[in-house]
Amino acid sequence: MEQTFSKKWLYMGLVITILNPVFSGLILGAVYITEPGLKKYGRIILPITVIWGAIAFWLSAKYFPVRPL
Repeated sequence: MEQTFSKKWLYMGLVITILNPVFSGLILGAVYITEPGLKKYGRIILPITVIWGAIAFWLSAKYFPVRPL
């Protein structure tokens, strides 16, 4: 019995990835990879999560550096 998944799962994953790339995006991407019907979406979500997370860390370090008091 094959399940078909609509694009709403992809869009939901992309929104979660953009809003919180590190934890939620990685967890959701890992869950998508393990589900047979969502594996294709997981292959899209995980790289976007890693790249967006790296950009977010870089931007936060560049524009909001931690300065000792």
